[in-house]
Amino acid sequence: MTHRRLAAGMVVGVVGVGLGVVALANLGGSPPAALDVDDVVLGIGATETSRNLAWSANSSRGCVEYASSADDVRVVEAHDSGERDGDPWFHATLTDLEPSAEYRYRVGDCAAAWSAPMSFTTDDGGSFSFLLFGDPQVGADGTPPGPGWAMTLADAVGRFPHADFLLTTGDHVNATTNAGQTPQWELFTLPPALTGYPLAPTVGNHDEAYGTGVQFGERFALPNLSTVGETVAGNGNYWFRYNGALFMSLNTEDLDVAGHAAFLAETLGATDATWTVVSFHHGPFAAGVHVGDDDVVMLRETLTPVLSDLGIDLVLNGHDHSYARSFLMNGTAVVPGTGGPRLTPRDGEVLYLTANSSSGSKFFPLSGDHPWLAVALQDGMPSYTHVSVSRETLSLTTVRVPDGTVVDSVTLEREP
Repeated sequence: MTHRRLAAGMVVGVVGVGLGVVALANLGGSPPAALDVDDVVLGIGATETSRNLAWSANSSRGCVEYASSADDVRVVEAHDSGERDGDPWFHATLTDLEPSAEYRYRVGDCAAAWSAPMSFTTDDGGSFSFLLFGDPQVGADGTPPGPGWAMTLADAVGRFPHADFLLTTGDHVNATTNAGQTPQWELFTLPPALTGYPLAPTVGNHDEAYGTGVQFGERFALPNLSTVGETVAGNGNYWFRYNGALFMSLNTEDLDVAGHAAFLAETLGATDATWTVVSFHHGPFAAGVHVGDDDVVMLRETLTPVLSDLGIDLVLNGHDHSYARSFLMNGTAVVPGTGGPRLTPRDGEVLYLTANSSSGSKFFPLSGDHPWLAVALQDGMPSYTHVSVSRETLSLTTVRVPDGTVVDSVTLEREP
């Protein structure tokens, strides 16, 4: 199996504090057991002042030590979120993060053994950006699987190093059995960027694996996780705020639209937001082969009017492995004249963007000239989208890998 395995630093006794401590020789007695830390994924937090963390290790307890300076070293204990091959999965939350700071962190057994240090940065609390990735679907790209996803992620953070977080639209892996998914999840989590850029994942049908895909809930520590939408433990709907914008992720493997609507309404009622963004896997206004599927038709006819009624600004989808940008939509109705690069939505008008494959593992052809399509593209090249957010504008620029060609760009702006 392929793991992103981090070497453990063994610290016995207290000779210093925090991440500056170097590995020390064992001071008598038996040396501590080796600690194998695998598949660390930094997750988005409930707000910009927190981060979540998930990892697996061969220890009975798990802790995170994190600091922005030698004077501010903190340790938080993780909780056990499952088990794989006899090793538990740990989830932890890092809170009260300062703006515009670099944090170093490491995970360990809360006693003597710690991983190598990793790091992330926080932003200044103003305008921000994130990177959007359509279905990586590691395992659908031949033998050996995985390099396409790693290449795209490296390209994205290399081209946009100051992005605040990553957001995926589902189907991180291809296999539809839990056992078959394990090596694919290990390859998905292999890129080192996933320890430095927080990830906000969306569950897809392959991740859910006909009710057997427990690893999504083990490998990702999600903020404000709900049992609404849950089809496997840990894969329900969740939400987070970031610098005034509100993000809500739905598991549309659960087709209980009334339940999703109640979750959205309750979340919206609990917080004011400059922009509201919803992500779910099945794109109702896509351009590929799934637009006529029964579940997609049902979501188009029943969920999209709810999204308009609730005043959602932007919806991000995957599933179709082709790129599509809708006109502004009011429920299922096209708003005429809204296919251009700069749009000013009115109440009830929502923009839908369906991301193409981010890894190149699988592409689907376009399925026709659907009336909701402002832009549709299948060029057989992986892509991702850089999303820039301020109080007045929300701009999406989709970039082809590896040449950096801009595929499409659109900006939403507030009415004056």
